[in-house]
Amino acid sequence: MTTRYPFLLIAVTGILMMEAAPVIAGPLPKSQVSSGAKWIIHLDMDQFSPSKTCRILSTSKQTDAKNFQVLLNRYRTLLGVDPLKDLTGLTVYGNEMTGSRGVALINGSLNNRSITRQFSTYPQYRTKNSGKLTLHAWQDKSTGRPLWAAFHTSRQLLLASDEPSLLKADTAVSGDSPTLSNGKAPVLPIPPARKGSFFTAVTRGYAGASPSPVIAQVLKYTELATIQISEQAGLVDGSLIIEAISADAAIFIHQTLKGIMFVSSLSEESTPFANLAKLGTITQDGKDVTLKIHCPASDAAELLAATLLAQ
Repeated sequence: MTTRYPFLLIAVTGILMMEAAPVIAGPLPKSQVSSGAKWIIHLDMDQFSPSKTCRILSTSKQTDAKNFQVLLNRYRTLLGVDPLKDLTGLTVYGNEMTGSRGVALINGSLNNRSITRQFSTYPQYRTKNSGKLTLHAWQDKSTGRPLWAAFHTSRQLLLASDEPSLLKADTAVSGDSPTLSNGKAPVLPIPPARKGSFFTAVTRGYAGASPSPVIAQVLKYTELATIQISEQAGLVDGSLIIEAISADAAIFIHQTLKGIMFVSSLSEESTPFANLAKLGTITQDGKDVTLKIHCPASDAAELLAATLLAQ
């Protein structure tokens, strides 16, 4: 999972990492995620699908929005379902600070036979049994990396980058290993979901890389980052909280991001940072740097679409 905008809408960019996957309805399912998770992304489809933000992204003919529509079509091709109608949520997480290994939990109205038949058409498809699970594996066409999948129940599909990760995820979902809700020392503190929240993401450090030396420095000084996005009555609230490794590091991060946003605002190009400069406010308090937006769904949709285009 890599992006030039490390914490900006990490939920969206994280989904792109696996080229597929959705999961658990409602708020982030802490009881089904391994306590060792170092980064986690949750998309609540029950909240997102009926939102005005989603409607704009799904129907707009603008170039940026079409990238979101391409993403939806990838899901439709992989699973043979409509993500906006058939899926109730998506959780993607990883136990390592890397973008190449991770797990996705997928819940919703899933046609097991149809999905399995679709899997069987992919390159190097094979199956194997592990206990009560039937594991499906194939080579992803777009990334060339292997993908592994298994139906935990008729309404829940697990997708992973490798077999060990898939099996470990199954033990967490089954309650046979510690999770974020019952582990003695979970790595990630999960914030309570706000009303109307459809994006939640938390990362310890950053699960990815940046070609920008400046952003790389920001990542180096970051201890924890949390993002939440919600919509109510057509208005979107978003908050990005970066906990720095020290107060001095927080000052550096605050000044750096403000500088990037200011320079971006002078450009005629539409970029995520340029849009944030227009819509957001950024503050620093102790070790915390907070960026907040409050805007109409139309503006939020434009920001989300521009972020997808930047990948």
